[in-house]
Amino acid sequence: MNRFALVFGLTALFVVPAMPSCAQDAAGEQRPSPPPATGTPRPSSPGRSATGGMDQMQGPMYVSGRIALESGRPAPESVSVELNCGMRPLQVIHTDLGGYFTFSLGSGFQSNMDFSASNETPMSAGAGRMTPMGGIGGIGRSLTGCELRVSVPGYHPLTYTLSQHSDMGRYEVGTLHLRRIAGVEGSAISLTSLMVPSRARKEYEKGAKEARNNRPEAAKQHFEKAVAQYDQYAAAWSGLGKIYSANKDNDKAREAYQKAIAADPQYTPPYLSLATLELQAQQWDKAVETAGKLLQLDSSVAFASFIQAVGNYNLNRLDEAEKSAHEAEKAHDKIPQVHALLAQIYLDKQDYSRAASQMRTYLQESPQGPFADQMKKNLEEIQNAQAEAENNNTDTAPEIGDQPTPAGEPQPEQ
Repeated sequence: MNRFALVFGLTALFVVPAMPSCAQDAAGEQRPSPPPATGTPRPSSPGRSATGGMDQMQGPMYVSGRIALESGRPAPESVSVELNCGMRPLQVIHTDLGGYFTFSLGSGFQSNMDFSASNETPMSAGAGRMTPMGGIGGIGRSLTGCELRVSVPGYHPLTYTLSQHSDMGRYEVGTLHLRRIAGVEGSAISLTSLMVPSRARKEYEKGAKEARNNRPEAAKQHFEKAVAQYDQYAAAWSGLGKIYSANKDNDKAREAYQKAIAADPQYTPPYLSLATLELQAQQWDKAVETAGKLLQLDSSVAFASFIQAVGNYNLNRLDEAEKSAHEAEKAHDKIPQVHALLAQIYLDKQDYSRAASQMRTYLQESPQGPFADQMKKNLEEIQNAQAEAENNNTDTAPEIGDQPTPAGEPQPEQ
């Protein structure tokens, strides 16, 4: 069975693109914000958003606030803030490096839109476009009752429900505090970012802005200046590694991730990036080991469990692969490839009933996914074989062939 071809295809489909993923470490683009209401903080990174039916509103609407740590200090790195008004996010943006954010609805493109966060998959097809306000959960032209959601690994999820806005169409939520999860050592926010000299921080901010604007060469130059001025800048090393990785300069990328980990061993993003790089290089043992270190810091990182599952599968450790895949499945991060991998594991174990169950789950979560046609074909073979066995009153097990590698370059899940 050509296991490697199939599973590595599964992995390649879920590798986070290097440049967009820099956004998790990147600052939002700095632009003047709309004048705040009297007595409220002035965000420095608002952004503007594209609209569908929002143009029929009398004017734009703003939702502003700030994300801070328990100490009251702003989060030293940019984090994603989701505005949710129903079953799916209405918009996801980044804070600036002062912790401020402003959703600007109905006034053009949002400059600090987040296209990399895992929770905005439902928005990817619309490229961040807004849904007409009248069509979102029956809320009409008001955002009252909508929720702000912030999810940062290592911290408790944060939810804030919007209440009555001002006459100017502005919702001011004040400062929302992130609280560390007791017993979780790892975090997606590096403590070294709290100690960065101002010159290095400015270079990082410039590099982050260039990364978000898809100018990798300019971003690389600023990140390199940042780490030259402060060698322990874990976030800058991590961002630099992603750019090297996107440019296929894997040796430099690996070195950058290792320096980020050395600078802050509790900082989780470089572990995930390094494990992904090792998986792409077919260094199965190293990928499993690096992902395991990340899971020791934060066991809730689903993609780390998925990496371990793929690595163990290719090392012919089916039981370990199954266990890790189920850990990824329990995280509810909607990784359809987990079910494709589990289906293959159960086919290898000749457990056709459980294989069929995983195939159905994959098709439910990703009906247009790259493995959908093969899953349908194999599922039909299993069902036909089972029906024939019942008709013949035999215990003959279905003969399921190898799953071929999808032709061509893997495409992202829909």
